[in-house]
Amino acid sequence: MNKIVIIDDHQLFLHGLKLTLENSENEVLVFDNPMIALMQIEQLQPDLILMDLCMPEMDGICMIDELAKRQILSPVIVLSACEDYKEVVTALQKGAMGFIPKSYSPQDMLIGLEAVLMGDVFIPTEIKAQLELLILEEKKNKELYHLSDRQTEILSLIHSGKTNREIALLLSISPDTVKFHQKGIYQVLEVSGVNSRAKAIEKAIQVGLLTA
Repeated sequence: MNKIVIIDDHQLFLHGLKLTLENSENEVLVFDNPMIALMQIEQLQPDLILMDLCMPEMDGICMIDELAKRQILSPVIVLSACEDYKEVVTALQKGAMGFIPKSYSPQDMLIGLEAVLMGDVFIPTEIKAQLELLILEEKKNKELYHLSDRQTEILSLIHSGKTNREIALLLSISPDTVKFHQKGIYQVLEVSGVNSRAKAIEKAIQVGLLTA
């Protein structure tokens, strides 16, 4: 019997999907809170995890990161109603084994689940070309807007809301060194003037260096 966990904050979709999947071959457990789900998953060790990409408290990308940190090896399929596939690409790059649009029919969804349970990666044929184009575009942007490891680290900390002083303490460097790297980041991302920090974050997300 397959043990399947579904995580989604939309109750109607959550329980509708449970009814679709629950049968003699599948035991289905549902959670509308990703934090609670994460605690339970460590004990449950499910055969498959389906999760919405856009959830309050913890989104799907953060959830994938947390599963990896806790060495939970259950394959993950991400679900989304959004047609902006940048976060889908990020999820796949971080180890998700599949993507299923929420608009999929129950029959098509079951095909995707079976593929991942068999160890395959599942991406709908009709959007595969779009995802490949996004991956190629992201690769080009990373080459065009190349940051050093330290600059990438500082940019990520700026994105998380850290001040220059906090970044300096975290990285054991001086505030002046942080400012030096910041200046380099702004030059690479071609931002300047008032609100340069916010502009840099916006540009980095736009070109795929950061996720929103």
